[in-house]
Order: sequence, then structure tokens, then C-alpha cells
Amino acid sequence: MGEEKRRISGRSVSLPSIDILLDEKPGWPFLKRASLGTPQQVHKWHTRKVSVVNWVMSLPERFPNHQQTLNYETSLIKKQIKDILRDNNKWFNYNVLRKATSDFSQENVIGKGGCNEVYRGILEDGKGIAVKILKSSSKEAMTNFVHEINIISSLSHQNISPLLGVCVQDNELISVYNLSNTGSLEETLHGKQKGKYVLSWEERFKIAIGLAEALDYLHNRCSKPVIHRDVKTSNVLLSLELQPQLSDFGLSMWGPTTSSRYSIQGDVVGTFGYLAPEYFMYGKVSDKVDVYAFGVVLLELISGRNPISPQNPRGQESLVMWVSCFLLRWLLVA
Repeated sequence: MGEEKRRISGRSVSLPSIDILLDEKPGWPFLKRASLGTPQQVHKWHTRKVSVVNWVMSLPERFPNHQQTLNYETSLIKKQIKDILRDNNKWFNYNVLRKATSDFSQENVIGKGGCNEVYRGILEDGKGIAVKILKSSSKEAMTNFVHEINIISSLSHQNISPLLGVCVQDNELISVYNLSNTGSLEETLHGKQKGKYVLSWEERFKIAIGLAEALDYLHNRCSKPVIHRDVKTSNVLLSLELQPQLSDFGLSMWGPTTSSRYSIQGDVVGTFGYLAPEYFMYGKVSDKVDVYAFGVVLLELISGRNPISPQNPRGQESLVMWVSCFLLRWLLVA
């Protein structure tokens, strides 16, 4: 009992004994009693030096019906999605999506991130679709999937990529969106489309206005305020007419009520280079985190630079800091 002292890199630190950990950690007291056995068993194990593998094999089965639990949770999620979509006829047949993506061929993968993979697909009528498949079966990931569907299905704006439908097949959770003909703004400015087509100032202005209108709708004009939390050039899709559409609401959340200006989030999510300081440092979330990220997108449109450039001088790796230093030098010269 009590604390045990260990020496780590020349420093003495105090660590709780294993008995304290067993008694205090949630779930461990049961494991302690169930796995250590009777005094006679413990004495027998010590005398014949039971291997770690054998000891682990003697632990009680904690997930005896994992598949059954997964099936049950998926059925609940399907019911939740049905309640959200109601009679909107936004359900896709799994075989239709499998055929459209050539059996989910790796050649049709157009994006990976977090718990999702996105496939390019072509329906029988020639319509292009983006098929987003959840690759995690964790309860948290499934809950987030329902949350995303709940938010995106409530939105309707020309500058927001609409949800075409969903598919729940066995334990597969799939959402379907329009396929962008031109790709993302990130690809046009920095990626594989760079150099193929140079945006004019009028086109850059058009894209900026469209994205601003999407954010104004989310923050002020839809039935319930929404904070996107991941505004960036790779989430701005472009049509052939360079009409921007904000996409990927996987990190979005309902905005704070009118009685509070912001909410506190323990988990900071998003993309480095676009994170507002008050969010990154203190977890404060408001519509201003989207406004800050929108400002970074504007700087990218104006400068053509990436939000993070490791090759820049120290202290100027982020686009925001680079611009700040540039403006400071300009003010000193002026």
C-alpha cells in the first residue's frame, strides 16, 4: 500500500502502488477480485511461475457478445436516422452504391480522414456521387455519424454541399453527397489542380463571397445556429462555374444558445493553421472560430500560400504569423 518511488531520467517521482490503482480505477476492482483467484490459487500460481500469457488468458471475458452488441447499436442508429430523415426518401440501396463505386474499388478512393473513407461513384443515370463510409464501429464514431446526419439534413443553402442520402447495411454506415466536378479549393490553390488553372481576382472574390454567405447562413439564418469547426480550403468544393460549397460537417456542432456567447469544449478538433487561438488554447467555441478560419482561407486566396509552411523562417511558419510580420515591416517602413 501507499506510494512507490521510481527513478526516471535522474528524477525521483512518486507513483501510486498497484493496490491503489486496482481499487481506484473504474472497472478494476472487479478484475482484481475475478482474476486474482482464491489464496490457494494464488499460492499455486506463484509456486509454478505462471506465464503472463496464461495469466491474461485467465482474465474474465469482458466482451462476450461484441457482435451482438454491435448489431443492436446499429439497429438503434438506423431507427434514429429514420426519425431524422422522416419521409425524405434519402435512402440508398447498398448494391446500388457498390455498383456505382466498382465494388468500393481502391482506385475510386478520393479521400481518407479520421474514421472515414470517401469513394467516387457514378450512378446509372450518369450522376457523380461521393460515397462516405464510416470505417469505425466504435459507439462514439456511430454517435458522431448520427450527429452529422442530424445537422446536415437540416441545412439548405446553395453554398453548402447537400446530403443526398444514407445507407445502413449490416454494420456499414454510409452517407452520400454530390461529387465535385472541379475538386476542392485546396486542390486548385495548392494541389494537383495548381497550375492547370489560375483563378482570376474576380473568381477568387466570387469564391470568398460564396463561402461567407454559407457561414452567415449557418450562424444566423438557419433554424438553429451551427458551428462548422473545420472550415478550410480542402472542405470548400468548387463547381464547374466555380460556385463554392462548404462540405464535411463531421466536426460540426449546434451553436451556443442566445444566453451564452460561447461554450467550452474539452476536445479541440480541427486543422492546424485554421484554429482560432481562444479555441486552441482554452477550448472556447463560438461562431468566431469559423470566422477566424474563414480569414485564413481569405489569406490563402490572396497570397496563394499554404496555411502552414515549415520552410518559412522561425516564427513565421503559419500564414497568419507570416502576414503579421509582413504587415509589421510594411508599417515600420511607412
